[in-house]
Amino acid sequence: MSQQELFVVHHGSVWAVKRPDAERSSALAETQAEAIEPARELEPRAVIHVQNRHGEFRQLTPFDPE
Repeated sequence: MSQQELFVVHHGSVWAVKRPDAERSSALAETQAEAIEPARELEPRAVIHVQNRHGEFRQLTPFDPE
């Protein structure tokens, strides 16, 4: 099974949670931190790629409470 991925990207004046190749956002938030929360809820084991305001990405690995 392949690893799930989500992207938190700057979208105009808000931050959007998107799946790869998706046209529409799964969630919108006022801040980057607020956008990461619904991304973790959508896919708890997904790798989340977070874009900064300069277009560069950092990677957040899934949280495993076990």
